[in-house]
Amino acid sequence: MAKSEQKKNVSNYCIELGKHLRELRKSKGVSIEEIAYKAGLDAQNLRKYELGKQEMKISMLKRIADAFEISVSELVDF
Repeated sequence: MAKSEQKKNVSNYCIELGKHLRELRKSKGVSIEEIAYKAGLDAQNLRKYELGKQEMKISMLKRIADAFEISVSELVDF
């Protein structure tokens, strides 16, 4: 697989993960600020994750999953 194709796949995954994060947050009826606070990050960064504009480290996935009170595997299973 070409490097540009790999990058595109990662970008697409980030976008889909972001959509999933937003849907999950809205289904729980919590604000972006509340989840960001619980995860220990800035709301602006969480917005970037929700929009798929920023990749996140595994440690950030864990912090966000903890903020939602779910496992990382539940968070990425969409």
